[in-house]
Amino acid sequence: MLPHIHLGIFHIPSYSLLVLIGMIAFTVSTIHILEKRERTEVKVTNRLLIISAFGFIFLAISALIFNSIFHSIKNGRIVIGGITWLGGVIGAFPITILIIRKFCPNAKGEALRYFGYLIPGLTLAHGFGRVGCFLGGCCYGRPTNDFWGVCFPSGSPAAVQYPSPSGSSLPVLPTQLYEAVFEFLLFATMMLCYKILRHRFLEMYCIGYGTFRFFLEFFRGDDRGALGVLSSPSQIISILLISGGIAICLYKKRSASYDQPKSHQSNE
Repeated sequence: MLPHIHLGIFHIPSYSLLVLIGMIAFTVSTIHILEKRERTEVKVTNRLLIISAFGFIFLAISALIFNSIFHSIKNGRIVIGGITWLGGVIGAFPITILIIRKFCPNAKGEALRYFGYLIPGLTLAHGFGRVGCFLGGCCYGRPTNDFWGVCFPSGSPAAVQYPSPSGSSLPVLPTQLYEAVFEFLLFATMMLCYKILRHRFLEMYCIGYGTFRFFLEFFRGDDRGALGVLSSPSQIISILLISGGIAICLYKKRSASYDQPKSHQSNE
């Protein structure tokens, strides 16, 4: 855990720094995909990047709303604060797709395709964000006796929830790093198999990340909130994400023209 990086008189929050690095990584990778791989026009790339900026705002708002709902249910009173990534995804993905459809003329009828080009960069950014979670001390796992367990220092959320006699936390699973590794591997797979997967990024993320996150929840040790059901709220949303990915697969399968660029030639 390294909540702050000290550079002379500057004290930079590690989580904020990693989020910034993630945003830069998203921008660079997305520009590469759109302009180098897909040969889109610069104005289209710029418009999609602007839409992405609004998408991240919607993601943050949705993440806050869902997290507040989960913890309000658990505490029996209104609790505002915190974020949950899956809640952000569920809220932001549909809105961003609709905005692309409305404000990106080149994506007319192909909003899902263009949104899919943003997914590798989003995956990479989220990976850096999870490293930030590890440095910041949130999103930790349950106590473990395994040698790879991590002891967070006194005063950290893990130390408060799972205190040890020394004042630090008991060894807990570094679930933040598990998720970061998964995200980086998913991004690498998308890029290495780009030609094969380029039109399947969205459903690949929904099904792949949803499945991974569902099982990761069994190893999380932090406060997960509640939905009034036995399962973790994130597991419920993971199921919705997986279902959405399957629905997109079925939709694309029924759309005979999806994998072929639209022809603008006249049949006269």
